[in-house]
Amino acid sequence: MRKDAYHDITANYTIKPQTLTTSNANGTGIDLLGYKGALMVAHLGGVGALQDGTNKCVIGFFDSSDNSTFAACADADLVGGNNTETIDANAEANNTVARAYIGDKRYVTIRIAVSGTISLPVCAVVNRTQPLHK
Repeated sequence: MRKDAYHDITANYTIKPQTLTTSNANGTGIDLLGYKGALMVAHLGGVGALQDGTNKCVIGFFDSSDNSTFAACADADLVGGNNTETIDANAEANNTVARAYIGDKRYVTIRIAVSGTISLPVCAVVNRTQPLHK
């Protein structure tokens, strides 16, 4: 029997591709019903003029039981790092930031908050994994 990732992973945009300048990107909730886990990934393009404390973006991972009220994921519900990741240097851009969600809430999303003035191409995907039924 062959195993393949195509039948075990479902990719869903939570933030569609866009360029952030002065406004935040709040992702849509992704329903995890029927899946045991999720890999939440923010994709960052190249950017200029990132400086500590002035121009930066903060990536946050959120969960919800009702797809209405989202709260920051507890660090214990994430694998791969803490709830937030701050990108404040040019060397940190053109990269991905990923966390595996192991919490018990039904919905997850990603938010990217910017401060200062930047031009940062972004998108974010939630890969639902380990389906209960194939």
